[in-house]
Amino acid sequence: MAKHPKEGYSVKLIDTVYNQIPAFTDVFDEETFYVFVFCFILSTLVLVFIVSRFITLKPVDW
Repeated sequence: MAKHPKEGYSVKLIDTVYNQIPAFTDVFDEETFYVFVFCFILSTLVLVFIVSRFITLKPVDW
């Protein structure tokens, strides 16, 4: 039983994964991209606000 060279296996693996992931233009057009970015930024700000209520930074005296 002959072993496959590592280089060929990794290239085949990358090619397989690359073919299964849709292209950016297949997922978004201009309008849906802007909607996604707006929702992402809004959810990030809400998450930061909520987390800031639970985490308090205290000064450390050296």
